[in-house]
Amino acid sequence: MQAARRNLLKTGLMCTGAAVAAGVSLPASAAVEPKSKIAREEWDVVVVGAGFAGLCAALEAKEKGAKVLLIEKMGRPDCTSAYSSGWIAATKTRYQDKDDDDSKELYFKEMMEVSGGRSDPALIRAYAEIAGESVDWLGDHGMTYKIWKQHAPERMRCHIVPAVNGLTGGAHMVKVMLEALEKAGVPVRYNTKAVELVTDECFNVLGVSCIEKHRRVELMTKGGVILATGGFAGNNAMVGQYIGPWASRMVVRGAPWATGENIRMAEQVMARMVNMDQFYAGPISPVGHCNPSPLMHAGYGIQINTDGRRFVQEHLGQIEKAVGIASLTKNNMSYLLIGQDADANNNILSNTLTRFEKLGLKVASGKTIEEAVKQAGLPVEAVMETVAEYNKAVREGKTAELVPPYLNEHPHELKTGPFYLVPAVGGIANTFGGPKIDANARVVNTEDRPIPGLYAAGAAAGGIWYAADVSGSQLGGCMVFGRLAARHAAARAKKA
Repeated sequence: MQAARRNLLKTGLMCTGAAVAAGVSLPASAAVEPKSKIAREEWDVVVVGAGFAGLCAALEAKEKGAKVLLIEKMGRPDCTSAYSSGWIAATKTRYQDKDDDDSKELYFKEMMEVSGGRSDPALIRAYAEIAGESVDWLGDHGMTYKIWKQHAPERMRCHIVPAVNGLTGGAHMVKVMLEALEKAGVPVRYNTKAVELVTDECFNVLGVSCIEKHRRVELMTKGGVILATGGFAGNNAMVGQYIGPWASRMVVRGAPWATGENIRMAEQVMARMVNMDQFYAGPISPVGHCNPSPLMHAGYGIQINTDGRRFVQEHLGQIEKAVGIASLTKNNMSYLLIGQDADANNNILSNTLTRFEKLGLKVASGKTIEEAVKQAGLPVEAVMETVAEYNKAVREGKTAELVPPYLNEHPHELKTGPFYLVPAVGGIANTFGGPKIDANARVVNTEDRPIPGLYAAGAAAGGIWYAADVSGSQLGGCMVFGRLAARHAAARAKKA
């Protein structure tokens, strides 16, 4: 630490000297504050970020005997987890049917398949190994679940935290975890922003430096710092840099505060960054954060841009659909033109419209297509030409010959009103890239060696997901790697 202080003092003096040499007069407020005036605290483990990963890490560390502090830069846990539906993927839990043929090996196989073999096998095996016991562990702390009753591809492994009292499943999940932390006596410090890691001259992580209530404080640790800050979906510049300029137009579906602190801090210690161009996405309304994805995949209607033309294949999954909207339109804006006959599919249209209304989003509608189109402010003539072309292709059984091909399994003519134009933009929910971790959730450097004292979990970690995921594995990854990071850091603190 003495070396680190000398380096900081030296840097400060060099900067001051350069300013004087340039003839710049430094005001008193710009003087470099001596490092010794920065407050310092001692902890076993410090967890950065009060999302689901951080909440799980803090609780696990406490149960393993660590003196743990959870810090959050916002005034509440305004995390992406709270915007989710609360799905957790796990196998062989006490909540599953006893005769369910799911297994850890099957989960591993399916996860590797959906990632195209690009997920780190060691991380997926670590997930499969303790996800089941972790779901049970959450249950011991008051978490309740519904089981997804489907054999493929979820294999009945999705444990869904139910929405309660107007909260999403994810928000209810966060609430339960906060109550568990309070009961366990874990302090949660809000409005505390981590800005840099505290290291020695060899980049061993000794703690984290934060801004708290207009003061600087160093939170020193015996066991380590766990980065659980989420990804960088809320950082427009980072999204454009790592994913592509087109992606910077995507609307954030989750927390706008996931701004990449994990990347910036881990870069200080030469962490290896992986999968930085990978992300999870889906269509969302331009205002109100209403997710229309179930309706998007109901197999009805056509997707049109603001010029009134089809531009994307309607059968695509929500990631591909969101990417198509963001990259193939001039303004990341589209509409699903759909008729009342969509309610033949489990009332999916009525349910979606009711949910939108509760969230304050009005959907353009009309007894005729022309009426709905005028209400939406779209070009009537162009839309009617698109509808006529589509309806003709349906009647002739030639929808696959349309440009782009219309590949929904059972095409329906648009002729049964009333009609609706459901707005949808491309939305980014989460990023998959970040500092690479090993099976103990330790961040590794560019030589794949663990960086002493630094851990990452959830979307703040890299190597777990690539391209896609088995439903529920993102929250499951928060749970699993938050716990693994906490176990290792707590054990390290005991040896210190």
